[in-house]
Amino acid sequence: MSETLQPVKDAARRLGISVWTLRKKAYEGDVASVKIGAKLLVPESEIERLIREGMRPRRVARPVGGEHTKA
Repeated sequence: MSETLQPVKDAARRLGISVWTLRKKAYEGDVASVKIGAKLLVPESEIERLIREGMRPRRVARPVGGEHTKA
């Protein structure tokens, strides 16, 4: 199985965090990464996981009227 690897700079931009924050998380083992020579690369599946985990739940509309209204 072949996985696409993204440069840490591109991954950080997509995640909305700094390169140094992503590097720190990778070196601490919180983010999967691959080191090839001087380059730190992040698997596409890991970027997608981080995006999924960072998403906020969808806001549920409150009912209008009924038992939730003040008298």
